[in-house]
Amino acid sequence: MAKTFDATVVLNSSTTLARTLRAVSTLRLVLGLTALLGAIVFLEGTSWDIQWHSYIGRDRTLIPPHIMMLSGVAISGISGLLTVLIESWWARRNKSIARYGLGFAEIFTSPLGAYIIGFTALTAAVAFPLDAYWHALYGIDVAIWAPFHVMFVASMGIVALGVAYMLISAAHLAAGIGPARNSTRRAAMLGAVLAFATVLSLFTLLLFDALKSKNFIDLGFMSLSVFPLLSGVLVAFTLVAAAFAIPWRWAATSVTACYLVLAGIMAAFVQPATDWLLGVEGLHYRDAPPFTSVVALEWFLTPLIVAILIDVFVRRSQLKQWSRRKLTLILALTALLAGALPVVSIFPLFPVVLAVQLGIAGFLASVLLGLAGTYLGTHFGRNVGESLDSLER
Repeated sequence: MAKTFDATVVLNSSTTLARTLRAVSTLRLVLGLTALLGAIVFLEGTSWDIQWHSYIGRDRTLIPPHIMMLSGVAISGISGLLTVLIESWWARRNKSIARYGLGFAEIFTSPLGAYIIGFTALTAAVAFPLDAYWHALYGIDVAIWAPFHVMFVASMGIVALGVAYMLISAAHLAAGIGPARNSTRRAAMLGAVLAFATVLSLFTLLLFDALKSKNFIDLGFMSLSVFPLLSGVLVAFTLVAAAFAIPWRWAATSVTACYLVLAGIMAAFVQPATDWLLGVEGLHYRDAPPFTSVVALEWFLTPLIVAILIDVFVRRSQLKQWSRRKLTLILALTALLAGALPVVSIFPLFPVVLAVQLGIAGFLASVLLGLAGTYLGTHFGRNVGESLDSLER
């Protein structure tokens, strides 16, 4: 009986170890959610920035959308740094805390997620001045696929993934204390769902340029689009990781619901903010503006269908005891829908237009390339999800 009790780690709230776990889980929850807030602020600021550059232009470096983006980076980076410093200090005073963190350079002890947040927020911060220098050398552009735009956005996408690591760790630590910390566990898991949605949202910003004909790969005898490959990797990785990391029946579906909510925030915020800033700056639109965020109008809807199917198949695989290979193949084929059918609210028939632009051979070859992406994304997504599920168990 004693061995079983130790394995479940159900602790009385008055014990020293319980108080330690409570402190560590609360710290990771609070600073993890703060880092997530920074990533969301960056996401919404980036949507505002795209709207500004598309319809007004680029006038100076520190415009309000850029300040909003940098504020998001700072919030996330400081949250990650504080987690590392505080837990390292606690671990020096209480050796039991070191068991629940990852050592680095024989100086620091912290959850893996905090290191991911800190390092990638620093990378994002470095990308901003490099981007300003790039524009000073080569002129103004509004392409998302500029080198340091990709570095900036991708770094914050990885910050959001680090947040998921940190919050799931907090949830597992809270579960180890017992029913008294159920509220902490629920809050951490809800935060993790939103973190995965933010990962999906930030990397979605990098997909739009893949649908532009100027970025098709011309092979002479046919053209290829890399959108199915990139979208397949992203959607499969994020949703499969969420399905295996979060112990909810509709985990992936919850992630895409939050993904659509984040787009809704863009739709409500970006155009009024642009109109306000236009008046403050005394500038004028170059073209007639849309009624809402151009990014929100181009937001992809297919991931919601993919997420529902992933949750259904993962559940069925558990009931029917499918092999790992069979489930991976089914999930990869399911995620391929997101790459083959880039459906957006403003233009539902865009997949047909894409097929016409590429030609039947080019479209089929692009989709086949996308299948390779979804298989890779599914494989790594499951590995990441299972590693997240094992954190602090």
